Parts: sequence; C-alpha cells; structure tokens
Amino acid sequence: ILIDMSPSLSSINQNLLMISDSFIVPTSPDFFSVMAIDSLANILPKWHHWAKKASELKILKEADYPFPKVTPLFLGTIIQNYRIKNKKASNAFQNWIDGIKGAVSDRLVPALSHENMVFSPHIYSAEGIADDFCLTQMSDFNSLIAISQDCQTPVFAVNPEQIKQSGRVLATTLNSQDQFRDAFSILADRVINLTSNAVCV
Repeated sequence: ILIDMSPSLSSINQNLLMISDSFIVPTSPDFFSVMAIDSLANILPKWHHWAKKASELKILKEADYPFPKVTPLFLGTIIQNYRIKNKKASNAFQNWIDGIKGAVSDRLVPALSHENMVFSPHIYSAEGIADDFCLTQMSDFNSLIAISQDCQTPVFAVNPEQIKQSGRVLATTLNSQDQFRDAFSILADRVINLTSNAVCV
C-alpha cells in the first residue's frame, strides 16, 4: 500500500507515517526542501517516541484496530522537477541538489539512526544507493509530463501521435521518455527491494 501524504506535519500524517513500514522523502531542489529536511530531522524522532508510547497504551492495544508497534524505515529521497542543461542539472539547481543531499546525510539520517529508523549501510549499498540516500533524480523532462497528463497516459506509454511533434523535437522528447522509463525502473526496483528488507526486519 502506497500512501501519498500531504506536505505537512499534521496529526493525520503523524499517525499515517508511524504505522508505516517505510517512507520516502520527495524533494525539489529549492530552499524550502532543505528547510523541510531540517524540520523532519527534528520532528520524526519525536513522532517515533510518541508512537512507541501509544502502542503500549492499554486502550489502544485493546481497540478494534490496535495501534501497531512499528518502526518506519527511511528508504531515501527523490529529487525531482529541475532543469537539465548540457545533460546535467543547471548550476542553480545543482547547488540546491547538493544542499538537499548534505542535509539528508549530515542531519536527517543521523537523527533517524538514533531511533533505528534506517537500514544497515550494506542494505543501501547493495541497491546502489550512495551515502546521500538519494533513490533517484527526476528532472522536469520538459513538456513530456504535461503531455502525459493531458493525454491521461503514463509518461512511458505516450506515443508519437499523442506527443504531436516531429523531427529533432520529437527525437528529443522520445529520448526523454526513455530516460524517464530507465530512472523509474531503477527507482521501482530499489523501493521493492528495500521494502522487502523492511518487512523482514
């Protein structure tokens, strides 16, 4: 079951996250994502302390839907929605990408480690995940996402007729589609394999 949570620190999100086996932190390369990671480094350990106490309360143990005793495990981050220039993120976006990766490795992961909310390092490395804990980076893929939404078709299934382009522009869009498919496939494999480990912990 995948839960797409709203970007807030509400009590609903607190409950949803603390009964989950694992979680992903989606980010965009900007100041607000770096600030949000700092907030998560402070809040998530507090939520976990609360959840451990809640799972021991008699009223919640004996409820029709008992509050489970779960330690959510951090799968990693996704960095998305940035512009590509010369086959890599433009400098302005790259600076924020580096900031996100630094905030995750320097502040978020150490805070989660104290609560045992991360996998052993060898599990991440076995999936090819570096010590910045980034599962994948997804650029904005120019107009491809907008076309996909307009056609109500998955990005990797949009065809040339739906794209309504020709020549070099069409070739570039189809190349972007291949890149999206490859990135999404890698992400899916990593999530499947990591969550399999989460269930086994």
